Amino acid sequence: MSDFNVEIIQTGKVTVVRTQGYLDDIGGKVFREKCLEIIGKGQFYFVFNLEKTPVINSTGLSTLLDIMVQIIDYNEGEVAITGLSKLTQTALQMTGVMTLCEAYPTEDEAVAAIAEAAG
Repeated sequence: MSDFNVEIIQTGKVTVVRTQGYLDDIGGKVFREKCLEIIGKGQFYFVFNLEKTPVINSTGLSTLLDIMVQIIDYNEGEVAITGLSKLTQTALQMTGVMTLCEAYPTEDEAVAAIAEAAG
């Protein structure tokens, strides 16, 4: 598959993670490494923008769920998701990921919600 890229934007206390490419085992590894690096620096408020990630396979879903559990359950952080295609939204709902976070229509709305939660 094509290369998977992660762009990190820091907006106050909120870390925006913009993904691009197929979130599979290779993409998941890149995603996990970047997120764990940020979590390791004490950042626990995230927006995942998946607008340029139209497809996520089971390994990618597992990685996404694992990172969200680390942020939310282990570090009492918050996560919002934006940029979901119909396919990715359905996959996230079926796997229970959407029970951990809210989806927002735009990145700005997601950032505003997480910034409010971050205080």
